[in-house]
Amino acid sequence: MRQHRGGLWGSVCALVVLAVVGFSVRAPVKDWWLAREACGGALPGGDLETVRTDVRLGSERESFDPYLGQYHCVLKSDKGKVVVAVDAYRDGADREEKLAYIGSSRPPHAVLPGGLPGFEDENSLVYLMPECPRGGQGASGEHRRLLVGTWTYFAGSREEKAAMLRLAVRMTNEVTEKLGCGGEPLPAPADGAVPDTGTYVPRAEARGTACDALATTRVPAQGRDGDVRIAVADGGIVGRCTLYAPKAADDDAYRSDDRPGAGTSLVELTSWRGDGGTSPRGSGYGTDRLLMGGGSARKPALTEDRAWAVAECDGENVGFAAHWGDGYPYREAGEQPGPPTAAERGERRGLLREYVAAFAEDQVRRGKCAGLRLPANP
Repeated sequence: MRQHRGGLWGSVCALVVLAVVGFSVRAPVKDWWLAREACGGALPGGDLETVRTDVRLGSERESFDPYLGQYHCVLKSDKGKVVVAVDAYRDGADREEKLAYIGSSRPPHAVLPGGLPGFEDENSLVYLMPECPRGGQGASGEHRRLLVGTWTYFAGSREEKAAMLRLAVRMTNEVTEKLGCGGEPLPAPADGAVPDTGTYVPRAEARGTACDALATTRVPAQGRDGDVRIAVADGGIVGRCTLYAPKAADDDAYRSDDRPGAGTSLVELTSWRGDGGTSPRGSGYGTDRLLMGGGSARKPALTEDRAWAVAECDGENVGFAAHWGDGYPYREAGEQPGPPTAAERGERRGLLREYVAAFAEDQVRRGKCAGLRLPANP
């Protein structure tokens, strides 16, 4: 009996060992297979390995609709977290909805190097918008651009961000070809290149830069000695200039930027290039949000919360916006609280028109653009 029990125990142990060995072999094989198959096998292995940060892979899914002009793929971890996701839109209502959603988040979080036509939104999501000459033209006859978003959830370090950018460019080129856009592929980023969150300078030092308008126009008193964030890149689809008030000793809880020492944002200047970039639309997120959108509303606009101007650069529509930041006050310090008066609303409109006019005129000169249309004086 003792010998029989010993033999049984030995068999159980052997089965356990075989199960452990089988799992230890099967998991790497599954990882290899999913990495190989995901996104049509187009994910660059080395960059994928970098942005995975050692997580196990769990599933992959891919879809392609040439009629709708859409491509989607996703690779997830064994915990259901996205490792890489690619979503591409050539045209259609889904694309316009996505553009509007992108605009509501007030990008760019970072601009892209090397003239790449795109930007990084928050959470390691890179949008690239290469030209799609075979995709036809937009409703107003402008050049059509493909919209490709590549999300690498785990990318955080500089090395991972560089891999994220290379991966986004690679997948955009793959999808551009798959959707039949034609045109030249995007250039690979330089070795180690990463998205740039922008340069912060004292307001006086913004003179002569792409954000010159914030140094040469009247600004709220709180921002006269503040800082300017310059997030504008050559070839970029979207650029941003932000005026910050100096950080007060007690405003840690209300800081509007991750930069140490940055106070609340007062004025925002934004430029959008390409189809969908010349139509301001309202939003449920508040009047300080600026949305992109298609349609026919390609004309200047002015309210007490936002100013909008349009021009044309190299055959593409370009929109320029000025709107108030999170920290812009209705009243100067020490004044009576309350909603703005009619005179104050008129003053707000006048200031926003000054900002958008100075910004747009400077950008048009730099980009050798034409046909600038500004909102009428209030």
